[in-house]
Amino acid sequence: MSKKSQTTGVPKRRRRRRQAVAADGAENITQSADESSYKSRAEREEELQKWVIRGVVAVVGVLILLVAIAFAFEQLIIPNQVVATVDGQGITVREFRQEVLLERNRLLLQLNQIQDSGIDLQQLSQQEPYSTWINEVNVPDQLGLRVLNDMIDDRLLALEASSRNVSIDDEAVRQAVEDYFGFDPTAVALIGVEPTATPEPTITPTPFVSPTPTSTPEPTATPDPDATAEIDAAATVDKPAVTPQPTVVEPTLSADEVRDNFVEAERDYRAYFDRVGVADDTLNSLFERNALETLLAVALIPDDAGLLYADVRHILLDDEETALAAVEALNAGESFAALARAISTDPGSGARGGELGEAYVGNYVAEFRQAIEEAEVGALVGPVESEFGFHVLQVRSKEERSGAEQDSQRERARQQAVQQLKESLREDRDDNVEIFDIWLDHVPRS
Repeated sequence: MSKKSQTTGVPKRRRRRRQAVAADGAENITQSADESSYKSRAEREEELQKWVIRGVVAVVGVLILLVAIAFAFEQLIIPNQVVATVDGQGITVREFRQEVLLERNRLLLQLNQIQDSGIDLQQLSQQEPYSTWINEVNVPDQLGLRVLNDMIDDRLLALEASSRNVSIDDEAVRQAVEDYFGFDPTAVALIGVEPTATPEPTITPTPFVSPTPTSTPEPTATPDPDATAEIDAAATVDKPAVTPQPTVVEPTLSADEVRDNFVEAERDYRAYFDRVGVADDTLNSLFERNALETLLAVALIPDDAGLLYADVRHILLDDEETALAAVEALNAGESFAALARAISTDPGSGARGGELGEAYVGNYVAEFRQAIEEAEVGALVGPVESEFGFHVLQVRSKEERSGAEQDSQRERARQQAVQQLKESLREDRDDNVEIFDIWLDHVPRS
């Protein structure tokens, strides 16, 4: 046998065996794949349902996650964003929303009460402050801007009160609540209590006409012929007889009934604001601000402080040039009264020769008031510019008055003093106040 045949025979038999084994393996794999790929209809539907359920669960999970993120953003992140800062202290979106909601519903309550009393709101829409109230209720952004500025003023006022060592306690807040609802516990406690009789003084007869007058006679007013004619004409008119109407006697409430009414009114008031979404803390902050303003007002004008009264006359003019010419004429000897009647643009005082009479100085606009406070009695002052024009004025007399008879005027003076303090604080600390435009996105619309 040749060497070639010896070396090639055996490998040929092995190749066939391997090919057979490979063919058997491929056949087995193909058969296994065919068996695994073949499923019944029920099995295929069951597997499809599993995939659908998995997909739905995944989608629901994503939606829940998105809702949770949105909820956290709306409830945790947005409410704590800042719409303004005052001396580094932030006013948050939540605080701003609550204050706007509170003020809007306070205005609505007052307007509804006016309407329920039978007054037409259309008539009131031309009068202040009602026209502003109606506009703010109808224009949310206008109300929002005013509330934001009020919040800034309140923060500045609180800082000022702290610097003056003025602080509130529970008693002051409780008194502010009582004042808000018009409840006076001292007066209520006296209901039904018989007043103690005061002994009458012994009257000593005196002559009807005293030989020595004790008061300076007042100057005689110049008669107004038109007014006299009107009085005479009115006196000649026969008036119809008036049929008397029965007097309705209102029942007098006891002290306990008045207290109960106050408690019920406060409870109903809080319940109303709770229904419209105003938190009780927000309502309490209103009373706290009122209490702080009251204490600060007393610190500005104490109970024993005198109030300045002055007898003033003035000439009001439209431009400074005319006012300067008026001053020259007066210095040259022109009659103040005659010049006022001739050129003053204030029809009321002008007809009286410029006389404003004696009045509390705090009732005048700031520029006019300051001029009176600084003026010497009898001296000509001006021109003084105010929102009304240019004033040339003369102070006839000045005096400070105090005592219990000035209590009502003192309260008005305190309100003016607090308002003036707010304005000056805003002007002096304007650099410490920053307002962000995002407040417009967070004004409650209803």
